[in-house]
Amino acid sequence: MVPSSTTTTTTKATKKSSSSSSSSSSSKTTTKFYKFCAAELPDELFQNEIDVKKWIGNSNEDNESDNDNDDTLPNWMTTTSSTNGFNSGILNTVLPLQDKMVDYERCVGITLYMIGNVTPFLIPVLLLIWLCITSQQELLKNVVQYLIQFLVLYQGTLFLIERFWFVPYFLKKYNFDHTNHKNDNPKQSQYLFTERNTTKYCSLSYVWPSTIHRPVLEHTNVIYCLIPHGLAPYGIVGYPYWSKIWNDKLCSWTCAPILLRLPLIGSYMKSIGYIPAKSKNILDALTKKDVNVGIILDGIDGMFHSTSNDEVGAILKRKGIIKIALKAGVPIIPCYGFGHTQLYDIYVDPFGILQYFSKKLNMSLTPFFGRYGWFMGPPKRNVAVTVCLGEPIYPPSLSSSNDNNNNNDIITQDQIDLYHTKLLNGFTTVFETHKSGYYGKTAATENKKLIFVE
Repeated sequence: MVPSSTTTTTTKATKKSSSSSSSSSSSKTTTKFYKFCAAELPDELFQNEIDVKKWIGNSNEDNESDNDNDDTLPNWMTTTSSTNGFNSGILNTVLPLQDKMVDYERCVGITLYMIGNVTPFLIPVLLLIWLCITSQQELLKNVVQYLIQFLVLYQGTLFLIERFWFVPYFLKKYNFDHTNHKNDNPKQSQYLFTERNTTKYCSLSYVWPSTIHRPVLEHTNVIYCLIPHGLAPYGIVGYPYWSKIWNDKLCSWTCAPILLRLPLIGSYMKSIGYIPAKSKNILDALTKKDVNVGIILDGIDGMFHSTSNDEVGAILKRKGIIKIALKAGVPIIPCYGFGHTQLYDIYVDPFGILQYFSKKLNMSLTPFFGRYGWFMGPPKRNVAVTVCLGEPIYPPSLSSSNDNNNNNDIITQDQIDLYHTKLLNGFTTVFETHKSGYYGKTAATENKKLIFVE
């Protein structure tokens, strides 16, 4: 998909020419939105020690850009002065992979991760079934035995390929020192070659309004609230971007507590800053650990709405995050992950049985197919993932009480309902502003809408 040119979208090349042609004019072009293509960030800049100015250019204190100042933006960033967002289709540009090894590694690495979420539960269940089958049911016993052997062999083969082929290759390619990835330094640990490869594989980009461009959020903790989950929210796995672009605070994403108890995967998630999706943990992170928090608001429920023609946010009853934000006194930023619902083919039973047990167990039990029809495989590469951030929703002042323990007496249900409505409106505004930039300007796009369900 090749974006068409327009006077409202600027790149580094066009900025120079426009600057010279209007040198006699004192008028300014106000930037409304920024677009950062994470997939195009040079590999040598993907390091924790690199100054953010080398990522996004020089910050503008007035959040305005004239033709001269825009020239400080790097090549992987573009801006627009249009209140309607970027050009038709420009946000869904799938970039070619310059290094085919990135493609191969992600096909193996993502599949390994997906199957690794299942086997710790599936193999014990299959072993129990195998033990319960009587000797008279030899055929069934053999089928279960072969299935266990296949799962072990399948996951083991993927692990060996990833560990002994791809890990050495990419540690050398990116010049990463994996010894720095320790649990006591989650911000450094977020710079993993696997996540770097995912940003390239998914052609990942971020879009945000000038109202949150640096230095607006540099001195405040925030909650990044994102929908839809889809099967897997690949828009968040550019973890370093969330911890660097808008302010320098670590962004700790939340997840189902059960995931943090999984072998290997749980340790990996903890090392990059994940916390349990529980009120106390989120509030402590915001108020005691001085970090930002990211949450996929629709969670597991969001996986079961990916087959809808319209986009669906299962968040009508998700008001707990509002109370946390009000109590912590931090803004919420609504974020929409375009492409999340198009990366996999998900099969949902019509009776809602899988959805019911998935919610009870806090893990997805729905079958899905990715690229090449690969069961539990890598996502498709015919769509890009673009996360669009919205206007911050600031809480009312809670300065009337200095005791956090008393803040529950101040926060009323009416306040929670009011700010929850503001959050819903924020999601809708983000979606409506950027849907043409992502889906293209067609009749179907004009009718495509974001709806909210329980």
